[in-house]
Amino acid sequence: MKKLFAVALLTVLAGCESAYYDTMEQFGVHKRDILVDRIEDAQEAQEEGQEQFKDALEQFQAVVNFGR
Repeated sequence: MKKLFAVALLTVLAGCESAYYDTMEQFGVHKRDILVDRIEDAQEAQEEGQEQFKDALEQFQAVVNFGR
């Protein structure tokens, strides 16, 4: 039963994604452009996360006098 539900859900989601790409294509936005934008957004988010981690690590080291 769970497998059937999972397969049905994936089918619906794939259909929605396909409809989205088809609609965007009609407005002149190609699938590759959408994917490139998503990759760029993911890269920016990763860079921001790395910077936040670096800042948090520096603050932690300052609090515990790590390495001094």
